[in-house]
Amino acid sequence: MKVLGIVCSPRNRGNTEILVKEALESARSMGAETEMIKVTDMNITPCDGCESCDITGECKIEDDMQVIYTKLLQSDGIIFGSPVYFWSVTAQAKAIIDRTFVFRKGRRLRNKVAGAVVVARQAGASNAFSELSDFFSLHRMIPARSIGPRTDEELAKEWGGGVIAYADKPGEVKNNQQAMNRAQSFGKAIVETIQILSKK
Repeated sequence: MKVLGIVCSPRNRGNTEILVKEALESARSMGAETEMIKVTDMNITPCDGCESCDITGECKIEDDMQVIYTKLLQSDGIIFGSPVYFWSVTAQAKAIIDRTFVFRKGRRLRNKVAGAVVVARQAGASNAFSELSDFFSLHRMIPARSIGPRTDEELAKEWGGGVIAYADKPGEVKNNQQAMNRAQSFGKAIVETIQILSKK
């Protein structure tokens, strides 16, 4: 079982990365093989709308997105993290979303378990979260959901399909215990959902 975390923040070691890493560590503790990739380390060109992928099944742009394509296809679960920029996801996140147009034909991401990690300073988190949820839905991916009984305390830590948190300064989210707990619960939910689906 493989769980991939994609951090779409242009800031290294920022709040989004911290929460994605926390979710991945939780997934790993349940037996998943995990990997995190950061767009700060990659060169990803925006989609140019040529639609040649509708014919060839492949994106003609040769950049680091080719690496992400392979990792997406190899993964059972995907955590997509983005801070909020102007009430939406980052430009880096949108570039990746647009470039997955290549997978639309044949719905090659269908049934992969997915969820979002969104960090906002003050506002716009629900917009960004909704955008990522729509992205998953378009590809027929399955939102992570906690399976099995939960105490009221555990349920309070969870956010359906991912994590929304609020933080300003780099690293500040570490002091938000509720957000850290939700990230842990989210990583667990990713693995549980994959396990349930594998038995069907």
